[in-house]
Amino acid sequence: MNAIQIPACYYAYNHSLPFAWHDVVRLEGSGNYTVFVLQNGQTHVSTKTIGNYGLFLPSQFIRIHKRCIVNREFVTGFCDQQKVVFMADGTAAKVARRRRSSLMNL
Repeated sequence: MNAIQIPACYYAYNHSLPFAWHDVVRLEGSGNYTVFVLQNGQTHVSTKTIGNYGLFLPSQFIRIHKRCIVNREFVTGFCDQQKVVFMADGTAAKVARRRRSSLMNL
């Protein structure tokens, strides 16, 4: 299993996550925590904010809301009227008004 290594940017220690980026469906910000939703349905909570991870994300991740970053490999559809993105795990994530233009380029 490939673990994610995050270098120390704000803290005095390196941060390691027990999964690979290609297993992550989305990242959800919840206050000062980040919830990683994985492909197998598991969740992993981290004590860093979603903005800290935004610096190290691969190019297949798109920030669609201030509290949500999705992996474009797991996006199955987009509804412009409801302003949501449908994910492969059956969930829908809200898209911010100003971030809709980045989704139209998919």
